[in-house]
Amino acid sequence: MRYPHFVVAAGKTTANAGLYVLSGRRALLLEGRWRRGWYANWSGDRRHRATVAQPTTEAEVEALVREASSMRVVGAGHSFNDGLATTGTTVSLDELSGLVDIDRSRRQATVWGGTRLRDLTPLLRKEGLAIRSLASHDAQSVAGILSTDVHGTGREPAHLSDQVVSLRLVDGNGTCHQVGPGDALFRAAVGGIGSVGIITQVTVQCVDAFNLRQDSRVETREWAQEHLDALLVDHDHLSFYAYPFTDLVHVHTWDHTSDSRTRLGARRESFNEAKAAVSAATFGDAMAHWGRLPKTADTAMRLQAATSLVLDSHAAFSRSQYHLHQELEVAVPREQVWDRLDETIAIYERLYEDQHLPFLLVEVRFSPAGHDRALLGPGADRASAWLCLCCNQSGAVGAYFDEIERWVRTVDARIHLGKWCETLDASDLARMHGQRFEQFRAVRALADPDGRFANPFVERVLGPVGGS
Repeated sequence: MRYPHFVVAAGKTTANAGLYVLSGRRALLLEGRWRRGWYANWSGDRRHRATVAQPTTEAEVEALVREASSMRVVGAGHSFNDGLATTGTTVSLDELSGLVDIDRSRRQATVWGGTRLRDLTPLLRKEGLAIRSLASHDAQSVAGILSTDVHGTGREPAHLSDQVVSLRLVDGNGTCHQVGPGDALFRAAVGGIGSVGIITQVTVQCVDAFNLRQDSRVETREWAQEHLDALLVDHDHLSFYAYPFTDLVHVHTWDHTSDSRTRLGARRESFNEAKAAVSAATFGDAMAHWGRLPKTADTAMRLQAATSLVLDSHAAFSRSQYHLHQELEVAVPREQVWDRLDETIAIYERLYEDQHLPFLLVEVRFSPAGHDRALLGPGADRASAWLCLCCNQSGAVGAYFDEIERWVRTVDARIHLGKWCETLDASDLARMHGQRFEQFRAVRALADPDGRFANPFVERVLGPVGGS
């Protein structure tokens, strides 16, 4: 029997959540992985035949680069495009993982680039340390996060790159460099999707370990818009979930607290994650594919209960479970957030009747002005609102995202290169980033003159090395 695509996706999400909870939060089905000569990303929709190298030392990385004519480095595989594909060598840094050193007097931790956040943050907690702000997924590697300039949300600097003291990077010539935020190679590596080198080590500025109070509740869109400025001032971290066919939004806040952690808080949070993932994959997608979203969205939102937990900072910041979905994300000027949000949802609602569109939620996050550590950082140089369009991996998700990419060309929006990006190219990136794009191209031409780190995706969005 041939099941509808959304039923298969719902089954995978449910199995993933069940395995995670039953294994004591240790195992996941939805992970980037090697299998029978193929590499697949976390959702399994991006695959390429792989000749795999897993270096265990920095010297081995240098030798691999010098010997290879073409290579791409994979981290956690938590990607939504073909940026990892290669006909050459696929390099994994999974064996180049763990703590290198901790300088307790400076509260700095040096780690290997392949270290996953889910492994790093508990180690730091044991040392009484934490990372000030994190993104929302704990499977990602440190090098992968920097290579796509991943961000969190809040009134303080939200990018991991804002908390990096220095990094070590092997360029396309096989030469290792130690660089800091003031160096052009650092700024090209951060957000450069691995096109100027392989990040082998990272030194992060930590803070004393802390707890966060995590609150979630449903409010009206009108209330959220009216109170946005106050929410950004009053809370350390803030995000919204918005949906089509309803004026209700989920409001999420995180605040430093001296309160003790909630009893069984981590287990309760993993259960909440599982419930949200399975609900989106089953009920949400069934209503979408059966044409019922306009009638059920508002009621479903009103049934959501408020939650409040006190957790370790890393447990509050980052999730482990996701429903099977695709993401396209853009950063827009913060003052335009409501207009741009309305436009992305209106495009979905316009296409909904004619296309087989899957369930959609839009995660809205914020980063302050002053981010200058990435030449291709979508949040560079301005206070930004991030619109992450999360569409279930079923139905005509491509039809919706194609329309969004056309819309991106008409507004002041910058694409996140770790997410869905099927039609945008180097001319679009040049328009988005202006002079910073030209500076990036100059650095890339020196760092990888032979194009060892290029592939079709990289050449489409960044152009050929030294090309126009």
